[in-house]
Amino acid sequence: MKNREIVLIFFLFMFLELNQSFILVESEYECVYNLISKISNVSDFYTDLTGRYEFCELDKQGYRLVNCKEDFVVGLILNYKNSSTIFSINDFNCFSSLDIIEFYYRYKFEKNFLYGFSKTVEYFISYFSDESLLDFDLNVDKTIPTNSVVIKQLILEKNLNIYFSSLKNVQNFQLESIPSNYQINYINDLTDIINCIKLTTTSNNIPSMNNIRIYTLEITLLPNFNLESFSNFSTYTNVKILTLTPSNPSDIFPFPLSLCNLPFNNRLENIEIYYQIEKPLNYINLSKLNNLYLLKIPNVGVLFNVDGNFPFTDLNFTIFEFSNGRIKNFNFNFPNEAIWTMENNDMFGIIPKTYPDGLHLNLKGNRFIGEIDDSWCGEFFDISNNNIGGELPSCFKCHYLESMVFSKLSNNNFQNFNPNNLEPCLDIELNLLVNHSSGSLLLYGNNLGPFTTSLSVLDNSILGISMIKSCKEFMVKKNSWVPGIKPKAINITFPYLPQGPVTFEISAYNEFLPEINNIIRYSDYFIITGKYFAYNESVISVLISNQSCSILKSNFNEIQCYLLYSNQTIKIYEAIDIIVQVMNVSSTFNFTVNQPCNGNNCPIANCGRYGKYNFQSGVCDCSSKDRRGYSCELKSLNCPSENCSGSGYCNYIIGKCECNKNRIFNDCSGILCNDGNVCFNDGKCNFLTGICNCSSKWIDSSACITPKHVVNSQELSHNKIGNLLSLVGWFGDVHQNLLILIDGKKCDIISNDNQTVRCYPPDFTCNFIKISSLNLLVSQNNFIWNGIYNPIFTDGCSSSSDSISSISGISSGISDSYNSESLNNEDESSKHLNSDLVISLSVLVPLILFILIGIVYIKFITKRNNHNNHNNYNIINSNNDSNNSDSNNNNNNNNNNNNNNNNNNNNNNNNNNNNNNNNNNNNNNNNSNNINNNIYNNINDNNDNNRKFDFDYYGEDEDPFSKDNIFLLDLKKH
Repeated sequence: MKNREIVLIFFLFMFLELNQSFILVESEYECVYNLISKISNVSDFYTDLTGRYEFCELDKQGYRLVNCKEDFVVGLILNYKNSSTIFSINDFNCFSSLDIIEFYYRYKFEKNFLYGFSKTVEYFISYFSDESLLDFDLNVDKTIPTNSVVIKQLILEKNLNIYFSSLKNVQNFQLESIPSNYQINYINDLTDIINCIKLTTTSNNIPSMNNIRIYTLEITLLPNFNLESFSNFSTYTNVKILTLTPSNPSDIFPFPLSLCNLPFNNRLENIEIYYQIEKPLNYINLSKLNNLYLLKIPNVGVLFNVDGNFPFTDLNFTIFEFSNGRIKNFNFNFPNEAIWTMENNDMFGIIPKTYPDGLHLNLKGNRFIGEIDDSWCGEFFDISNNNIGGELPSCFKCHYLESMVFSKLSNNNFQNFNPNNLEPCLDIELNLLVNHSSGSLLLYGNNLGPFTTSLSVLDNSILGISMIKSCKEFMVKKNSWVPGIKPKAINITFPYLPQGPVTFEISAYNEFLPEINNIIRYSDYFIITGKYFAYNESVISVLISNQSCSILKSNFNEIQCYLLYSNQTIKIYEAIDIIVQVMNVSSTFNFTVNQPCNGNNCPIANCGRYGKYNFQSGVCDCSSKDRRGYSCELKSLNCPSENCSGSGYCNYIIGKCECNKNRIFNDCSGILCNDGNVCFNDGKCNFLTGICNCSSKWIDSSACITPKHVVNSQELSHNKIGNLLSLVGWFGDVHQNLLILIDGKKCDIISNDNQTVRCYPPDFTCNFIKISSLNLLVSQNNFIWNGIYNPIFTDGCSSSSDSISSISGISSGISDSYNSESLNNEDESSKHLNSDLVISLSVLVPLILFILIGIVYIKFITKRNNHNNHNNYNIINSNNDSNNSDSNNNNNNNNNNNNNNNNNNNNNNNNNNNNNNNNNNNNNNNNSNNINNNIYNNINDNNDNNRKFDFDYYGEDEDPFSKDNIFLLDLKKH
């Protein structure tokens, strides 16, 4: 059974292999057969089961000479040595899908060979070429149809003229000839503009580029070059990249001065010159080459200068190389964001102490002097082989053995540095914080290394490290594809320190409580051992019996601190508490104070060569004031800042500042952001200002928590209430005191989220909005965004103020959206409304006047009766009540009559319109009634101009947004 399965698998495998082979169609097979027979023997190929040669497979030498696709030949590689073969174009045009031809031997070709290819051939490559390949009939109006032609190692036996008209269809033309006594000249006979991607050639002349738009032009200048053709550079308006190379590196040619006279609309961006340049008569002005950002001359030569100065009037190039020349002085005026290389020019000058921003600088092999500071750490530069002095910054001194450091700084005259006798680096300061929003670790401090290769993280396959700020800040992040929890404690190794590789174990602040295992007392010195301490003394505090113990030095496992006059503070054998705090977390250790170490109750301190052990005090007596510590192992140092940046005090015992809260670094110059916490939403703490550097979405001063809102687009639409404004952008999730004002008027907010705020805007006509630059203000979280109110009208250009005519100076807005009625219905409704208004006003005006006269009359009667007879007060009040009641009845009767009249008018209108406008008439009836009531309300409340709706005006169960009240609402706001 197993043998049968094996046989089946074998035949299946053979079947699949056979099906993967290409079986050429007959015409293609015959074409290949004839071509191979012309230069070699077809027996070099294997045959299949039918006896046909397998041209599409490897030959017996293991070469694939024919590339096939879907049973057609698409590529040919001809490398048979047969110098007698003369190829005809018919040898190749019999292929229907041939795309590329490569010749690896110097064959001969019939005349006009390249003219005859079919359009399917895109690439023609000849690595060893005979001049017959470029033998064309003169005055033949033909062009090479191939897209790309590459001709290398061309042997000339006569002068060769190449006409650009024959290259009209060629996008990539490369011609490389073997130097000889014969010349290659290009003749521009074009009458129409052609486009070309790349022309790479050897030539004895600079060709004219009239009527040619080309991206890259590379010319190798042959011996016996025609220098007069340099004038043709004036035609290079449409050349983007120009490269000039000599056939002999020692050749000297002039600078192409004609380029300086190109018109301002020239396209030239790159110039690369690899030959030595002869001495110019005057300074060269390239200001007309306004697009030129790269000028590269790596082999200038000793002649190309003007009295020892740079030969250019302006050096405002983004990428500039000027090497192996002779320049006396250089003034270091660099453009921003540039790459400059000026090697081996014998230049003299004072190098800038502070590194220029955004610059890649190579000044290797000159005579520069001066000093450099910490700003050079981590920058891309090379100042080796100069005369730079002063002190080498510690960021380089600690990591000098790294190849990327010493290769840039070697062979200078730094005062504090001897590369043959390196001092141990003891100045590395490490701090670690967890960014809880991203899960990454922020490693910060001093002398951490100028490059990411300066340090490594244990188990690098899990954690990745990237540099934020050279020598000061690195980010350590768990690789996303690795499972497991994100670490909060790591081991950092510095492999290139002078004393050898050193590994530091470090934990993130506030993530672990410090653990205290033991305490040893040497007189006023206390040695605390444990773990989860810190390397940065400024983040550690130790309290012994509520007294601050000054930190001398610390690391992950040990703290040394100094408590002056400790015998006066604590008593022997007294049980006291020692509190160790690292950043914001602390631990307490109960400790029974023993006698100071005297050699009997604790180990004798190792004083080394800096002091002698004192058995009475239990500490070393240092031989010099330059040493401190219980074993004299510490140097006595002054504080780096005498006043500790005004944010702490100088502890001369440890030579460092004791900083105030939220201040860091040895001189207390660093300010912790967010009260010592992290910056949120991927913000980075700026320790110079103490303010988080946030992305554009967040406010820096809020530790990147409060959104910095912005409006990207505005849309104005309609609903049944009125206009609705939608502001789309970024608003975040915190919206304290959200306010929107349009031209100083409030836009009533109905909804908001982190991307959209919707509100009812003040009424402005769309035409008014379009012609006015109204201010749009969005305020929240004490941040204001200002812009122009220019909404997109999603329902077309319409506004409530455009739809209804004014009534007695009061503009009432209704939506301009329609249901299914025509414009004629709207006009008819407007007529009904106007007639109803006239009738209503004719009744209301006399009624209002009558009521006002009655009120005045009653007050007059009351005042007179009170004056005449105070005892009749109650009777007069009754009369007043009666009169008021009568007035109210009259008012109600008048209103009823008015409503009846309006109803009659509406009924008549309905009859006239044959009941086609029932809805509009009913609305007009309601609107008429509401107008009467609204005018009365406006007498009592004529200052209500806000858009806010007065729900107290309606009954508890009445819908203020019903069709009967829409019109009233709009009138009421006025």
